Amino acid sequence: MISNRSVPTNTVLPHVMVRDLNEAIPWLTNAFGFVEHYRYGDPLSGAQMRAGNAWIMLKQAPRSHATPRELGFGTQSLTIFIEDLEAHYAHAQAAGVTLLEDLHETVYGELQYAAQDLDDHHWLFSRHARDLDPIQWGATVAHPAILTPQISPMLAVSDAIAAIAFYKSAFDAEILWQLGDSEHTVAGLSVRGARFFLATESPSFGTRGPAAAGCTTVRIELFVHNPEAAQRQALDAGASLHSPVTEHSYPMTGPQPIRRMLQGAVIDPFGHMWLIGKILE
Repeated sequence: MISNRSVPTNTVLPHVMVRDLNEAIPWLTNAFGFVEHYRYGDPLSGAQMRAGNAWIMLKQAPRSHATPRELGFGTQSLTIFIEDLEAHYAHAQAAGVTLLEDLHETVYGELQYAAQDLDDHHWLFSRHARDLDPIQWGATVAHPAILTPQISPMLAVSDAIAAIAFYKSAFDAEILWQLGDSEHTVAGLSVRGARFFLATESPSFGTRGPAAAGCTTVRIELFVHNPEAAQRQALDAGASLHSPVTEHSYPMTGPQPIRRMLQGAVIDPFGHMWLIGKILE
């Protein structure tokens, strides 16, 4: 699937009706930490905002539509997952947001609180607290959910602490967890939701970094909106150029072929090759 900088992919994108967009946009920014992506229309008729990986479209309600405040009731709740939920809750309190539920853990394993916006939309802000089977808390399961498999590469590096610093600088990586901080370190990182791991190379356990081995057996593909900018940032952080970003065409077959893409490559200071690209078609 190709990406589109105007619409997030692989997600439910709610369209939320508000009575006054010019008031709602700064209010959601201040109260809930939303960030405006873009707005459109003259006069203003819509805007896209995000909070972490959650995206919403705000729509100026026409006369034929009504907000929950005007109806006197709501028809839906919007749930946003927040990692630092305690700080988010404290900020909402300080901002004077109307809280419908205080921060608490639910029977189904979520830490969450509920709030109301200017148009009386119902918001739930949540973080996973425990991993519970629905049967454990009394639900009746019709079709068991099958979690989508995920593959995350673990990169062997000569200096894990230096590698963490490099990936943060080169790819805006976020550190999710870290075990150890000296001779041997293992860490989990994320580049805007794309997770990978790294660990200090350990020949006794059969791992060497590409720099020590003299070659690499794995190339890491990083898909971004602007490959040229991402490659420049990696080079500025200390990577070396393998190939510039150019457009490639492929005569692929199969149900989901990639026919055109932008792609270039860098070598990180630990010998790993990163292919930085964007699917065009």
